[in-house]
Amino acid sequence: MRKRLYELLRCPSCVVPLDLDVYEARDDETVEGALRCPRCGAAYPIIDHIPRMLPEDLAGEMRALNQGFFARHPDLLSRAQKGDGNSESARALKRTFRSFSFQWNAFGDMYGFWEDNFLDYVEPLTPEFFEGKLGCDAGCGFGRHLRYAVEYGAEVVGLDLSEAVLAAYRNTRDNPRAHVVQGDIYRPPFAPKTFDFLYSIGVLHHLPDPVAGFCSLVRYVKPGGRLFAWVYGPRGGVSESVTRTLRRATTRMDYRLLRALCVALAVGLRLFSHYPYRLLSKVPALAGLAQRLPIHDHHRYPFRVVVADAFDRLSVPLVRYYSRDELRRWCESTGLVDPQIRRRFRNNESWRVLGTVPAPGAARG
Repeated sequence: MRKRLYELLRCPSCVVPLDLDVYEARDDETVEGALRCPRCGAAYPIIDHIPRMLPEDLAGEMRALNQGFFARHPDLLSRAQKGDGNSESARALKRTFRSFSFQWNAFGDMYGFWEDNFLDYVEPLTPEFFEGKLGCDAGCGFGRHLRYAVEYGAEVVGLDLSEAVLAAYRNTRDNPRAHVVQGDIYRPPFAPKTFDFLYSIGVLHHLPDPVAGFCSLVRYVKPGGRLFAWVYGPRGGVSESVTRTLRRATTRMDYRLLRALCVALAVGLRLFSHYPYRLLSKVPALAGLAQRLPIHDHHRYPFRVVVADAFDRLSVPLVRYYSRDELRRWCESTGLVDPQIRRRFRNNESWRVLGTVPAPGAARG
């Protein structure tokens, strides 16, 4: 953790600056330590350079995955043993935590085409938008979007619930403008009105309460700042029907077994969709048939990315789909100015949502 990130962090409960205990430092970064709230007494560990500021329901999950750290620092165990919530939403949140923790550390590879992918997601924003701004990547996963936002000149804090923060840090650690923290979208560890912009790509539709997540994020953007979200839209077709049927079993499968299944599915897609698509699309009379092949747009991706996409579709327990009208109500409920809701058709139907946080007294759109 760099000093700059420490300056930005706040206690998620009390929203006050935190005291820092450094156990190990290297190259002006805190490798291991603890952040302590002077008001409520909560202590948040810093493990492998990353502040871990999770809600109590997930603190036990963090402890199980970082036993070596807690063996060295048992004074931080008490909070990490709390919070074994048994509600349906708590169980789903834990499964989501475990799913993305496994997924993005197993499939956290960087490829050059991720840059075009990022710009496609955030359209109409362009690289010039990011220059000189302070932003937040809410649900940063393994850091593929975070990496390009900072390359375009922004300083960005990547926030993620899961152990994917390890991959995000690994993929962005060479850029001093990139920061990573493990935390919760519902209660981010920042002061309100901190960021010039905030984006959340492919995250909100996996939350127990997506609307509450969206409303929460608006609070952390400065007046006049921009908020961007990418969420699933209505989906249909053969591939979606097959996915929904498989998810009845796969959301409860062991992750290693599920990965093996996804490898088999990716092989099937290569043989019966991607290779035929490449051939048929070269024949004008057969181009229409090529477009009917399931998930044919993945033909351009490396095999590991196809496996990762299958895992993403089949593992996460919560998935919701939204209409334009529903997303318009999200924007209205938060008072976003000049909201834009744009349909994105690649990789099935989805939506880009962009709005401006109003300044005090500004007219709302």
